[in-house]
Amino acid sequence: MPALNLPVGSALFIQDANNAWQKLTEHNRSPISADVQRFEQTARMANGSLRKLFIADKKNISTSWSMLPSYASMTVDGGWGAEDIKAFYLSAKGQGTFNVRIAYNATRTEEFLASFTSCSFNIIKRNVKENAADTAQAFWDVSIALEEV
Repeated sequence: MPALNLPVGSALFIQDANNAWQKLTEHNRSPISADVQRFEQTARMANGSLRKLFIADKKNISTSWSMLPSYASMTVDGGWGAEDIKAFYLSAKGQGTFNVRIAYNATRTEEFLASFTSCSFNIIKRNVKENAADTAQAFWDVSIALEEV
């Protein structure tokens, strides 16, 4: 079965070790949480006024998938499946920093350097091979959290 092209496409992309942008599937994805953590110093002055020193804003992205197939060839849109995400997470690139792209819509995207803060993979169920030509398929619950560096 060929991959389905969604009208807007995937919302999250990761740049892999070959510098190619890999889309994370939309297959059973929960909402993406895109929070901003503000780093600043605040101090109350002798006259009672407040002084703030802005340092930086850093993005924290998190999302999860339920019943996610193992591989891109099995997802509805051809985006990375659970095993693909896990392989990247365990790779040297996934252990360090990598580029992330968020596509808010067809024309607005944002890229930043990030690293994993958490990642979990739980096998929910597996189907049974009916004959030798079939491939056993596992379905996963996956959650990831990324932090801008």
